[in-house]
Amino acid sequence: MKIDCIELYYVKIPLEERTPGFFNEPAYFTPSWIPGFRQSEMRFCLLKLGTDQGYEGYAATHAMGLERKGLGEIMGNYLMGINPLDIRLVNQRVQEFSYIGMRNGWIDAAFWDIIGKIKGEPLWKMLGGTGGYVYPYLSTGSTHNHDQAEIRTIGKRALEGGYKGLKLRVKSNEPAPMVEFVDAARDAVGETLELMIDANQGWPVDIVDETPKWDLEFATKFAQGVEQYDIKWLEEPLNRGNFEGLAELRKNTTIPIAGGELNSTWRDFKAMLDIGSLDIYQLDAVLAGGTYAGGISVVYWLIREIQRRNAENKHDSRRLKYCPHTWTTGLGFAVALQLVGVLPSEERGLLEYPLEGPWKPEYWARFIKGGFTPDKEGRINIPDGPGLGIEIDWNVIRRFGKRLYRGTAATVAYHTLLDRGLKQAMYLKKKKDAQLERTAKAQFAIPEPPF
Repeated sequence: MKIDCIELYYVKIPLEERTPGFFNEPAYFTPSWIPGFRQSEMRFCLLKLGTDQGYEGYAATHAMGLERKGLGEIMGNYLMGINPLDIRLVNQRVQEFSYIGMRNGWIDAAFWDIIGKIKGEPLWKMLGGTGGYVYPYLSTGSTHNHDQAEIRTIGKRALEGGYKGLKLRVKSNEPAPMVEFVDAARDAVGETLELMIDANQGWPVDIVDETPKWDLEFATKFAQGVEQYDIKWLEEPLNRGNFEGLAELRKNTTIPIAGGELNSTWRDFKAMLDIGSLDIYQLDAVLAGGTYAGGISVVYWLIREIQRRNAENKHDSRRLKYCPHTWTTGLGFAVALQLVGVLPSEERGLLEYPLEGPWKPEYWARFIKGGFTPDKEGRINIPDGPGLGIEIDWNVIRRFGKRLYRGTAATVAYHTLLDRGLKQAMYLKKKKDAQLERTAKAQFAIPEPPF
């Protein structure tokens, strides 16, 4: 079996049913992670891989614009013809992408999707999980300028919606308005809901407005200031590379520290585990990885490593946990569901469910048939269909998207001939054929680091 077709799409789904005219303002929200930005669309790249035996696999990642426009042609050269069961080689290709300045750990989801369909199993089952369901928490995306009345309204909405948790966003150089914001949220929801705080300090963005950047002293002061509100976790209170600072903060507050959604390598997470940087690891398989291996490979390794360390430290009251970040696309949410399904039910926390103004599942999951609506018990069922367990709504993709690339073995060979000339193309074909002969014999095996 081999990959014989690669398609890449750029999609822009507006956060409303009917978009206004050119001179009118669209519906938008202001994301805490990009201060000053107004997000009115879900923009993403969708990858579709096809095999010579009719299997298809999908992956998606967020996009600001057409920054990945040229990725399709590179994928054609790197991925065409390889055996989709050869995850070791897929991880090698992901590593090679990073050599030329692109982190593309998100693409491995398409291969895992194909493998699951070949085996007739969902991803969670292939990785030894039990599936089932998970309870969502309402995840806000804006600070709302720390408006106490606004967070009280949101808290009421979370209670009425049957959610079991609420996550706030805070971002300021002054602790007082943030502490008062948290106080208002706790007052609004009482002791009923778990309350989380995301400071979005992990990967600061200054492209529109400058983001307030916390140091250890400030983060400690804020954390200690909100300890009285029974906070489930404080997320990304320092830069994602400040492993030592996170570890020191963790020693000086009773609030569990969370983060790691965007760290690039399993080596990062090993160092963080060794130093004691976090209580809750929030790898997003779409965003994490991409240096040595794909996101799913890295997340699965981390799940097992956390379980191993917890087993070795049974008497440690601060148990490590995996609880994924999910704020990308509906397909990213599907991947997170599958990986939560790997965990035993007793190790699962609440799962992030983005709801901020017009950023609703009917838009961020619009291209996934059936979506991810909680059932009457407030649970989201983990799909048990093969692979990622989802089906793409191609009517939505055709309406809001544009195909940037379609590659087959013939088109890749033709472009190589034009680019390199006849003799060089024939030489490369001979080398490629030998490599593809090796990968064709590969058997599926769960990858192990070092990838």
